[in-house]
Amino acid sequence: MIYQKIIFTYWLALLFWLVPQTVVTAQVDTSYSDFGGIIYLDSFVVTASRTGFSVDDFIKMVQEDESFYQSFRNLRFASYTSDNDIQFFDKKGKLKTRYDNRIRQQVDVEGCRTMEVLMENTTGKFFKKQRKNKPRKYKFFTSKMYDRLFFTNGRVCETKGEPEKQARGMAKYIAELKKLIFKPGSKAKVPLIGKKMEIFSPKMAKYYDYHIQSKKYKGKIDCYVFQVVIKAEYQQRKKGKTVIKFLETYFDKTSFQVIARNYELSYSSALFDFDVNMEIELTKWKDQYIPQHIRYDGFWDVPLKKRETGKFTIRFYDFN
Repeated sequence: MIYQKIIFTYWLALLFWLVPQTVVTAQVDTSYSDFGGIIYLDSFVVTASRTGFSVDDFIKMVQEDESFYQSFRNLRFASYTSDNDIQFFDKKGKLKTRYDNRIRQQVDVEGCRTMEVLMENTTGKFFKKQRKNKPRKYKFFTSKMYDRLFFTNGRVCETKGEPEKQARGMAKYIAELKKLIFKPGSKAKVPLIGKKMEIFSPKMAKYYDYHIQSKKYKGKIDCYVFQVVIKAEYQQRKKGKTVIKFLETYFDKTSFQVIARNYELSYSSALFDFDVNMEIELTKWKDQYIPQHIRYDGFWDVPLKKRETGKFTIRFYDFN
């Protein structure tokens, strides 16, 4: 029973921190072999390679980058307003319940944060029936995890140290899983599928195509775009062999800072079943990066819990 709860919490954290996207087909001009896989470069990147762009260094940077992970940590130390829209659907795709609010997080001079709900609306049974003089409780486990990750209850103080060094018990497992997701290809002690997340390993590389392209993000920011796409022959068969189906990361060419990342993940087994799409967009605030938009669309199904299909959108703004 305890083991099932641990696995369950792992996967809810995964579904929240991972995010629908469009696969862009790059023009393949050349290839580069390393880590057991083949990297396809578009014509612009091929030209850049001849004038100092190092594919070796770029791939190493993709594997070791922690800027994306740090941008989410920055949320804990910033004052901001956010709009939150959470929806749940039945098996036929019909809306069951919806909750949206606007909150203001405030960080005081001691570095501690508090949160105020400025506005909220509820449609359907988003909360359980409230008992007299008792705090309301969420009906969906997804909502509980959302609250834990994006809302602040009471006054919370913490240091800027690495969270996995501070965390204990379940919080430590969740912190490790978050870092795994924000740092694709990293090793982590995740039950059952940890090794399947190592998309750069020789064992997993055979399932993917890797692309480096040159694109403008939203027509404005010049970026190198790194894509990991599951090969067509593995999209339908051998479903249990992979978890990441599509991963797209935008790097600002001037700083190599991650400014956006899109995910598509799915897995099916006797123990659990999930299919998730997620989009994450960052923005620069002062001298650091911080999330601006997060979009989630997917479902998960695990033993002893009802299947939950939901969508959520978060917009962060008014940073100070």
